Amino acid sequence: MHLKLRGNRAMLYRSSWVPKGTNGNTHGYSVQQFVGSLPVDSPKLPADLANVLSVEEVALLEARVFQPARLAAEKARRSAEQHETDPIWRLEEATRLTLEAASRSERGAVPNAKVAAVQSALANVRTIVQVQAPPTAPAQSPEPSKTDPLKDLLDAIKVARGAVLAGRYGTAPAEGVRSTYAYKMWADIFEAVGGSGGNSLMNALQVKGFAKMRGK
Repeated sequence: MHLKLRGNRAMLYRSSWVPKGTNGNTHGYSVQQFVGSLPVDSPKLPADLANVLSVEEVALLEARVFQPARLAAEKARRSAEQHETDPIWRLEEATRLTLEAASRSERGAVPNAKVAAVQSALANVRTIVQVQAPPTAPAQSPEPSKTDPLKDLLDAIKVARGAVLAGRYGTAPAEGVRSTYAYKMWADIFEAVGGSGGNSLMNALQVKGFAKMRGK
């Protein structure tokens, strides 16, 4: 069975196949037979179709028409019930009408009793008491973290290593490497970090006991 929607009704058709040569036809073709119709929002099978449709056809209507119609009706019922019990939209509508009345009262004042009646009615509306939260103290800005020179040095060494490998300073020449910028910088760094002089980082660590001195 096939369903065709026309307006707010579902039209029901059965299809049958006419084989080639049945009525002198040179090829087979499909024929549709109208069975009946029903409203698209029908929640159950109408009485006039109860004895016309097969069990399989009724099952198709149940899935395609009846069940969706019942779900839609239930949704509409819940929405109407919620609308009926909801005071918010009524207050919103009252606010809109009150503002319209205020605008129109400029052309003709209204008796004070009318306004008092509205105010008296509003006094009966149960409201939610909103407790104002105590003011929070402004968040204190965290103290800037102290720099760590040793950590900074380690990070700088890692960056320098990557730059060297990436070709920042090229490749050392076969001769005269000691005169290149990279070699001179490395000599100065080596002396500053681990040189034998008293101004190296290693010497400072030795003085503070973090690094051992030779022979001690």
